[in-house]
Amino acid sequence: MTQEHLAKLNSIDHASLRIARKYSEGLGDNQMTCLVFTTEMRTLQGTYPLLMQQIEGHPAPLPLALLGLEKSENLFLDESDLGWRTETIPLMMQKGPFYIAKEQDSTGVTRNIIALDERHPKLGLESGERLFSDAGGYGDHLERIIGLLETIEASHPHTLEFSTMLDALDLITPLDFKFTLNDGSAHTLTGFLGIDEERLQRLSEDTLSSLHQKGFLLPLFMMLASQSQVSRLLALKNDKV
Repeated sequence: MTQEHLAKLNSIDHASLRIARKYSEGLGDNQMTCLVFTTEMRTLQGTYPLLMQQIEGHPAPLPLALLGLEKSENLFLDESDLGWRTETIPLMMQKGPFYIAKEQDSTGVTRNIIALDERHPKLGLESGERLFSDAGGYGDHLERIIGLLETIEASHPHTLEFSTMLDALDLITPLDFKFTLNDGSAHTLTGFLGIDEERLQRLSEDTLSSLHQKGFLLPLFMMLASQSQVSRLLALKNDKV
């Protein structure tokens, strides 16, 4: 989201604004991937394939959850009240149209502020939960979102360092997934990266110890373990064929 589409959240301009507390294609959740953070990988690895991808503007590939097998497809969307078929949902999907942005005060000090994308389809005036109470305080859902944003902000540096170290150790390798759907059509999923298990096994004890001390070893193994979840996506895809 470009900066010009963001507005500083405040109880005057956004007093009557409401947010839809569900997921759907029409609400902008039809994403094939979403970025994930090291702090949530243990929770996510039993549900989503955790891969990596080169993102423009970042020197090292970044970790992400694979949600679909083709562009603009999210196989975890369903017809339930929530609209998501599992209880475990990545932080970047939960946060919706909200961001942490930077603002300089009158003394030149930079501080974090909460911003929102006013064009986001989950926001409106007619339906959903109000962001602010009648007294101007944060609503319950907004309080929760702010907590999520704080977790994301705290997790971001560790995740960047994790990606940089894996890249420096040459532990990232291209992954291609070939699969055939029940209708007989053959497909190959390309453009994603993963952990090179053979190179990981050849690391020295000192390097493994360093990864452990930095808190990188657990998320690394969680990413490896999660690759089996591609079969879950394939099953969900076949249900739609």
